[in-house]
Amino acid sequence: MRNKFGILALVTVATAALLGGLLGERVSARSPQGETEQLLKTFTESLSVIQQNYVREMSSQELVESAIRGMLRTLDPHSSFFATSDYSRLQEEQQGKYYGLGISIRAEAPGSGRVVVVEPPAPGTPAYKAGLQAGDVISRINGEPIEDWDINDEVIPNLKGPKGTTVDISVERPGETELLDFTVERDEIPLYTIKFVFHIRPGIGYIRIDKFSDTTGEELDKALAEVGESDLEGLILDLRDNPGGSLKAAIDVSDTFLARNQLVVSTKRRGGVPDESYRARSGRSEFYPMVVLINSNSASASEIVAGALQDHDRALIVGETSFGKALVQTIFPLDGQRGLALTTGKYYTPSERLIQRDYSEGFYDYFYNRRESADGAPRGGEGFETDAGRPVYSGGGISPDETVELEAAPRLVRLLDRRNLFYKFASRLASGEIESDVRYDQLRDRSAKLDASALVGLRRDLEISDLTLELFRQFLEDQEERVRLLEEGFEANREVIRNRLKQQLFVQVYGEKEGYQVGLELDEQVQRAIELLPRAGELARLEAVRGSSSH
Repeated sequence: MRNKFGILALVTVATAALLGGLLGERVSARSPQGETEQLLKTFTESLSVIQQNYVREMSSQELVESAIRGMLRTLDPHSSFFATSDYSRLQEEQQGKYYGLGISIRAEAPGSGRVVVVEPPAPGTPAYKAGLQAGDVISRINGEPIEDWDINDEVIPNLKGPKGTTVDISVERPGETELLDFTVERDEIPLYTIKFVFHIRPGIGYIRIDKFSDTTGEELDKALAEVGESDLEGLILDLRDNPGGSLKAAIDVSDTFLARNQLVVSTKRRGGVPDESYRARSGRSEFYPMVVLINSNSASASEIVAGALQDHDRALIVGETSFGKALVQTIFPLDGQRGLALTTGKYYTPSERLIQRDYSEGFYDYFYNRRESADGAPRGGEGFETDAGRPVYSGGGISPDETVELEAAPRLVRLLDRRNLFYKFASRLASGEIESDVRYDQLRDRSAKLDASALVGLRRDLEISDLTLELFRQFLEDQEERVRLLEEGFEANREVIRNRLKQQLFVQVYGEKEGYQVGLELDEQVQRAIELLPRAGELARLEAVRGSSSH
């Protein structure tokens, strides 16, 4: 089942564009000169005519920014203009920090400005110090009701702000009859690109990289130390839904797993002029079987890492064909805290593959239509070989060594997700408002008294009982007509529903990381990756032997 656990609207909201492979910022952009002056005069005259005569009043800022976006759309799908707020978010992402409260939120219901704190705030954050809890519903900010606010354009900007400033928020909390008021002082909050690190099986590490920023390489070093790299029997590196980011970070990640001096990626500029070749500088310190997970939303910097590890036979690639973005953007700062991400080159994998998909049929076709042949190779893709002679292809993303497609979540489960009913029921279980044969509301207090090993055992053994499932069925029958369920619909999806409830309950009691790990129990791609680690081990041994013989 496709795991939708991590699709949240976070305070650490990311810019929407696919911008992976960023080379960094240039000092400035040069102003047009010479023959373009007459055209610029025509542009300013047109701007003046629109402002004076259009049927409604238009600001210069709105018109000029729209014109720039239109101009960039004539180039390629990834050259982008950033207005002031977007540019600030981009800088936050690349620098790996922002100033705010340190909470993860999502809309209480689709279209609602009211937002739910979806996981316990991390110790030391402003939200933790103030006493905010998972399940709190923020209904007012600085005294203003936020029911009709947009979560991205209004809620998040009002929660974030300069370090040392304060924000007043009012929350509804399960079990409390009146609003609770908090004054929270904003502080620097790190933006982690690696949130989920754990042993998915004894001796098998799991690391998920959500995006690539300047801090990703350092985060990866800490993650590998956390799972005990020297004792690993295998590693699953999850790059699914990772849209990319910093090219430097992609090189740092690849450097961790490749041998010293192995090629990671090369770039070429206008006219095919060679630009740079990037190689592993220090090289790996450990060698173990490795599987990399990708899907159709893995793009750019994710594809650089997956392509490098595949071409050098360092890892087995599992999942779905990646997005297919090999265009490199350079960020040019503009006046007024704005920015331009302009495509300035293309990148090639170590086997010289260009995996950029064709976009000549239009941007809609580019983003939504994928073309693959029956054997999984991109249609029209040129054939290449890995170091060990395995076939790989250009022209349409990174094709996995083993394709594993995820089934869409059942219609019933999607409906319950959209209405946040799993979350609402789990919140009532965790607060004690709904009682079952397992006292879920007492788990948090019990957990605080256990040592690490006992806590692992408690989480492993905790399940959603049959009585709890029956209480959930009764809870659904009390909802609106649209979610009253046929007997066979609930029964047919019983185990999926049990898993989704367990995810949400673990989030309430233990935190997002534990809830996420529960979701992987029914993730076909992750489970297949675990099964394929012995095959990845054979690949790793061949690479190790070949590497030794070449020195």
